[in-house]
Amino acid sequence: MASLLNSEGAGAMSFPKCDQRATLPRSKVTHRTNQVCGVLPESIQASPQAAVRPFSLNTHIMKNFIWFSCVLLASIGFAQSGDTVTKDVEGHDHPLLKRYEGSLIVAYSEKAYDSYKLILGKALNPSADGSQGKRIEKEQTLEGKITRITYLAPVGRSALEVSKNYENELKAKGAETLFSGADSEGLGYDFGGVPQYDDLNGQLFGYSHTKARYGAYKLENTYIAIYIAEFENGATKYPVAKGQTAVQVDIIESKPMEEKMVTVSAEKMAGSIESSGKIALYGIYFDTNKTALKPESTPTLAEIAKLLLADPKLNLLVGGHTDNVGTFEANRDLSQRRAAAVVQELVSHYNVSAQRLFPFGVSYASPVATNETEEGRAKNRRVELVKM
Repeated sequence: MASLLNSEGAGAMSFPKCDQRATLPRSKVTHRTNQVCGVLPESIQASPQAAVRPFSLNTHIMKNFIWFSCVLLASIGFAQSGDTVTKDVEGHDHPLLKRYEGSLIVAYSEKAYDSYKLILGKALNPSADGSQGKRIEKEQTLEGKITRITYLAPVGRSALEVSKNYENELKAKGAETLFSGADSEGLGYDFGGVPQYDDLNGQLFGYSHTKARYGAYKLENTYIAIYIAEFENGATKYPVAKGQTAVQVDIIESKPMEEKMVTVSAEKMAGSIESSGKIALYGIYFDTNKTALKPESTPTLAEIAKLLLADPKLNLLVGGHTDNVGTFEANRDLSQRRAAAVVQELVSHYNVSAQRLFPFGVSYASPVATNETEEGRAKNRRVELVKM
């Protein structure tokens, strides 16, 4: 198949809203809703007593009816007005990957450093006993620069065709396929409703299950996730034709966060331990989910060795701390092994007695900042020296 990936132009349209607070005459019925996209049948209006009961007992059903009506009217409005996306919103193709020919960018975001859960398995339904909710069979947590681009392909191009073009392009670049699947059988029925795609650009992917394809790829230190689906229904932020192929491209450039913490001297470590019994260090570095010390850790390790050499009676608990990405037990194991790696390095390369150091994995049990932001998570990832 000849590749149709190239670079072109995209836009965004507002979503039509149904009339607000449409109210029925009180002589007809005693109930009104805050949002109604229609009127009650005359058979119900004729009997106020009959009308009250269905509203009070079936509020949930009525809300669903109202929501569906709004979506239907919005879709009709798009079709009648002839609204279409005609140009890119503000954003651009990623240098690593061109777009499918004729596609337009309808959403774009870029973060210099954040975490991302790369999907490597099917979407699993909630368990029958309710003990487990909607979840992914396998995921990998990544950190780095995150670029997310949403495209609409030209009407008439299938998800299969668009997917094959992206797949061929990535294979030509030497990318490794980590996971791929198609439709409900290969991806799980509710794949479009997982956190990575649910409510992304409205409901562009949330209700499109039957003609969908996904691939996760790795190219050196960059990961690419591509989810492609033929739109079925749902409320979107811009006009989308039924059956039109939508493309979500997520590119994660795995890299260490820009470190702005200065190396703490042995004298400052001693002062903090003397005054508060501990010192938090941010100059000890590991790759994501790894326990091998990075070369950038050497200056801080040398200062710890100086601290211990200057005070032969000082014994330290070496505490490994993580953010809350992942399970508590997984982070406890990771933090324990990282703390042990610090101790081993001090013992083997700086001639510190192993009897003076005790490694301990804290996991994310002792945060010093919120885990809701990357800045907070960075502060929580640390090594603490505690006087014993």
